[in-house]
Amino acid sequence: MQVCLIPLLGPFHLRYPAYNSVTVRDMVQASNPDALAITELTADALDHPGWQDTPEIALPLSIIPWAKRQNLPLFLVHEPSPDPKAQADFYRYANEYPQLAQKLSQVNAQLRPLNTLLAETLGPKRIMNEVLPLLRDYQSYREELLEDGPATDWHRSRVETMAERILNIQVERLTVLAGIDQIPHLEDALTGHVSFLELPEVASSEESQERSILDFAFRTDVPEPGNVIAKLRTLTSPEARYHEANLLLANAHVQEALGTLEKASQMDFQEPYYLPGFLLSRLGQVYDLVENRKAAIRSYRGVLALSYAPAEALEAAKAGLERPFGKEEVPSKEG
Repeated sequence: MQVCLIPLLGPFHLRYPAYNSVTVRDMVQASNPDALAITELTADALDHPGWQDTPEIALPLSIIPWAKRQNLPLFLVHEPSPDPKAQADFYRYANEYPQLAQKLSQVNAQLRPLNTLLAETLGPKRIMNEVLPLLRDYQSYREELLEDGPATDWHRSRVETMAERILNIQVERLTVLAGIDQIPHLEDALTGHVSFLELPEVASSEESQERSILDFAFRTDVPEPGNVIAKLRTLTSPEARYHEANLLLANAHVQEALGTLEKASQMDFQEPYYLPGFLLSRLGQVYDLVENRKAAIRSYRGVLALSYAPAEALEAAKAGLERPFGKEEVPSKEG
């Protein structure tokens, strides 16, 4: 079997224009897979819409919707922690013992070069050639000092279980999407059993460039909101209108934000996955700001009626039904 390993970076996809979720999707497509294996989702995850709350945002944002449209077989191979509380308990326990606390300090110190690198703007080549080697060194050092157990959340053994599931997939070409911290141990477990394919190089597409604008606009603390709003206005999607409204609201343009949100709500705003809940909850909040409580309640109830809405949107809608959203709660341009 030929295997292409593609790392997932969680929320960092929003920060890296050269490695955003559309870029990853394009790389998956360029790898020409017969099937996809995904290490961050359990076998039954897609049976329930709540899977979209995964921190691996590239999956619901771009990759899995594309794979479904292509009728591409999906193999979900995640192995959950045997005890999700054990690692935190271990760290709390270890801090009470000087020798063990010193080991933890040494392990944490190994993360500093990696954290410094992650703060830069990275693309596929630097991720593969710089981030992954540092991550491998860190994991080896951590395992040497603390062993593979509660301190590591049984990381190696869990990844080895995922690798066994991958090896049981009967296809010629398989693309594996894995959390970047899983890649080193996956490589170890699969070496000698598969042929590894190079990470595909893809050109920056128009859709990827649009995704970068939308990702940047996810922040309300953008340094020059006027420039970002101007870029968003070149895009025609309801997602662009939602971000435009957020920036307008953060800079005290309430009526303009309301008009923009109302325009977006009249479009087909079912995608991406987070947009229906976020748009309706924000619309409710802005209706409250202009003292249209009836419309606000209608919008909040719309969030609760959705088959899926992100936890943040549900929380905002429930809070809005209990009491009107106030001006003191508006996100400022400072965040």
